[in-house]
Amino acid sequence: MKPSKLITCTFAIALLGLTTVSCSKSAVADEDSLYEQHEGVDRYKVQVPENG
Repeated sequence: MKPSKLITCTFAIALLGLTTVSCSKSAVADEDSLYEQHEGVDRYKVQVPENG
């Protein structure tokens, strides 16, 4: 095997390994915790226009 093909093959394997690890998703529960809202809206703080 020529050295240039060996280097190309090694680079391709390293690139594939890097993209597989860096694009893996974390747990779904960790992503959902960002969107959970435990506080409601205080309806007394909402300003309603006079005509509406």
